[in-house]
Amino acid sequence: MKTLKFKGTEVSLSFDSYQNNGSLAVLMNTVPDDELYGVITVNLGSFLQTDRLAFVDENNLPGIGAWLRKNKIASPLGYKERSGFCQYELYAFHKHA
Repeated sequence: MKTLKFKGTEVSLSFDSYQNNGSLAVLMNTVPDDELYGVITVNLGSFLQTDRLAFVDENNLPGIGAWLRKNKIASPLGYKERSGFCQYELYAFHKHA
């Protein structure tokens, strides 16, 4: 798995799916210990979520959207959905970057 730096921490990504709807779940793990650093995506239960499209959690991982774009991992689609007080942008992930 490819390693990258996110805010000074060496990380790798793992691509999985949410059990309730099979949509894309993207996890960020530390390297080399493979501890969970954060979950990049959120499961909003939207019909827009697929195995390639997912809402990105900029609220818990500030700067993650810019980082995904810079590293050519995912591209924003210009659509946002609200859940509670938070807004999440839909991204197309370039599997598996």
